[in-house]
Amino acid sequence: MNWFCGINTHACIRMAAIDAYQRDLRVVLAQECINSYNEEHARVSLDYMNGKIAKVAAVAEIIDTLRPSAAVPAE
Repeated sequence: MNWFCGINTHACIRMAAIDAYQRDLRVVLAQECINSYNEEHARVSLDYMNGKIAKVAAVAEIIDTLRPSAAVPAE
């Protein structure tokens, strides 16, 4: 899985995410860690990517996903 953060969601982030997707990599965009100087372009880009080539997720959700499960019984 690849996590992306950065600025210019509608340019750099979008192109990197598309590149990763085209290489069959799973892409997660850290919602609080991406931004753009153009809110409309960023929104359109996130709408385009979310659920298709990437998953837009909150940092807390990403951390929870990475945390080992405490419910695994020891054998």
